Amino acid sequence: MSDLPRDMAEEVLCRIPVTSLRPVRSTCKKWNTLSRCGVFAKKHLAHQAKVAEEAKEDTLVVMVMDYRVYLMRFNLSNINNNNVESCVEREAKLTGPDGSDQIDVHAIFHCDGLLLCIPENHSRIVVWNPYWGQTRWIECTHNYHLQPATYEDKYTYALGYDSSSNSHKVLRFSDFPTKFVEFKIYEFSSDSWRILDLLPRDWVIGYGERGLTLKGNTYWFASERRSTNSFLVCFDFTRETFWSPLPLPFEDACREDTVSLSSVREDQLVVLFQPWDTLTLEIWISNKIDEPNAVSWNNKVFLSADIRQLIVHPQRQFPVSVSFLIDEEKKIALVFDKDKDIQNPTREVAYIIGVDGYFKEADVRECADNVLTALICSYVPSLVQLN
Repeated sequence: MSDLPRDMAEEVLCRIPVTSLRPVRSTCKKWNTLSRCGVFAKKHLAHQAKVAEEAKEDTLVVMVMDYRVYLMRFNLSNINNNNVESCVEREAKLTGPDGSDQIDVHAIFHCDGLLLCIPENHSRIVVWNPYWGQTRWIECTHNYHLQPATYEDKYTYALGYDSSSNSHKVLRFSDFPTKFVEFKIYEFSSDSWRILDLLPRDWVIGYGERGLTLKGNTYWFASERRSTNSFLVCFDFTRETFWSPLPLPFEDACREDTVSLSSVREDQLVVLFQPWDTLTLEIWISNKIDEPNAVSWNNKVFLSADIRQLIVHPQRQFPVSVSFLIDEEKKIALVFDKDKDIQNPTREVAYIIGVDGYFKEADVRECADNVLTALICSYVPSLVQLN
């Protein structure tokens, strides 16, 4: 194989699944060099995308469980089979950003194939491109004189894209009305942080809310400081500002409700809504999003379901910012949570919810942590270079 002409080696190696690149690169120096070539990478990803489309494969997702990162595929074509567990396919356990054992990852965010990983110690965060095996460690500073140390883990992060400079950025903020409000942005191009001078806002993003980046901009569920009015807010990474509040497809959402965001490809927002005092779950899909300052919703709810089958406790509710995926064609949702024993859960479970009372449970894996819920984000291999 090492004697193959370069063009023939490319034809062979471009058929290697993305999850098998690491052993290919460790085989010999020649293959390592070839697999890291930009021309080959474009050809490789184009071939893999074509294979996935022809096979109608479901998209890959990154899943954080017990502080470790896994690459998963959920084969929804198997949901009607008796063996529902076969819909969960673990593609790979991603190696650590430095090539060794993984660091503990407490939160993860995705944009254009890049992963922003937040370790337990926020003194450093890391942006990681698994396709290239590249990382960028980013030093962080903390204003301990302005906030108690116990609030250290209450920073909110987002990874986005500035279309004017063709560069990615990291947003970090902490928002405590009685303590301090601080917004900082990290620029990849300058490798530095700077403070954003944003006008005071009369709304707040709740602690624990996970933003969703779509077309380079990040969306959150937010509410007014002095009322229960709720809406979406969007941070525009190109203009480095928040736009005016955007409407939700439902009314009267409060901070105690479960409101979580997902997406359909890179075109539409999806929102899951479960009021804290009901057993009804609703999922809505937006119309196509063209600009970050506007969003409209389909008039008809995508999915409405009674989740009383989950109830083994009178106060059962999905986590405030629960991770979920949808399949438009099959009209189902996968909602990720612990098993039904909320007092002492032992498993990570994908709850498959559909129309007309359809309900299945797919076991994902045993969980070591019975509090931290699995985090899910879409994943598309990226050619962005971090070095």
